[in-house]
Amino acid sequence: MEGCGEALELDPGLLLLRAPDWGRIPYAHSLLALGRRSVLVDTGLGPPAIKRLRRRVKLALVLNSHYHRDHNWGNYLFKDAPVRAHRLDAPMINSMSAYFRAMGIAGRRDEALIRRFTLGFIPHIRGPRVGTFEGGEVFDTGELELEVVHLPGHSPGHCGFLHRASRTLFSADVVPDSFGPWYGHACSSMEDFAATIDKVISLSPRALVPSHGRPVRRGVERALREYKSRIAWREERLLGALGRPRTLGEIINEHPFYGRRRAPLGLPYSFWEETMVRKHLERLVAEGRVVKVGRRFVSRPQIS
Repeated sequence: MEGCGEALELDPGLLLLRAPDWGRIPYAHSLLALGRRSVLVDTGLGPPAIKRLRRRVKLALVLNSHYHRDHNWGNYLFKDAPVRAHRLDAPMINSMSAYFRAMGIAGRRDEALIRRFTLGFIPHIRGPRVGTFEGGEVFDTGELELEVVHLPGHSPGHCGFLHRASRTLFSADVVPDSFGPWYGHACSSMEDFAATIDKVISLSPRALVPSHGRPVRRGVERALREYKSRIAWREERLLGALGRPRTLGEIINEHPFYGRRRAPLGLPYSFWEETMVRKHLERLVAEGRVVKVGRRFVSRPQIS
């Protein structure tokens, strides 16, 4: 597998193909399951690596973990192999209009800017029409089996792929790092993401293999619990910022989740952070922990 992206053997016949810079976006790792009907999960390695892989391995099937383009921008290189994704995310891969609707940018003042950035950040070349799969389906290569595990939250149809024999889970964008959990599109759900992390913990994977960064082989449960705790941490950060009334714009300018160190990057962080702040505010208002007074939000203990 030399030249296809560094191949890390997870188990005999099961390989992680490492993307450039350990999968820093716009790249993402791929999972390769070898056998008589070899299967590739995700195509975000970059076109040169995908082309080299195609010369070395005959693939029977390509699976996309979800609709985000860093995971499927190489789909166009598979005109002769079926490509499939979860039923809930396939429409966003098949249509850029559906993609932008899922992002939640329609009607925004910066809609055109976000569209241009998105299409410029990762080149868009239309690929073959993507078919669908469901959670629980098992793909048999003739040598090993991969089971689809529906892990929504990051996106509605986000999925991981479990090799039960070795208890290895390719967790896609369930990435236990300081950046996530990420729920920065309109169709994302932090509540679903929290439940997904609990689901991954319940699977007791021996190895957790995300699409970005390094595999986690020790302290998997601890890493996942710390990862989940960031949702509550963000909520407390937001409540702390609302000790006095603030508008949405004032809150976002404080960069409560990602901090000012990333603020100069502008898009996409500003859009993602705004979306995530809005989701937290909606929940806090619904729970009565925050109230909206005119255009400003304030934590309830501050209301006389």
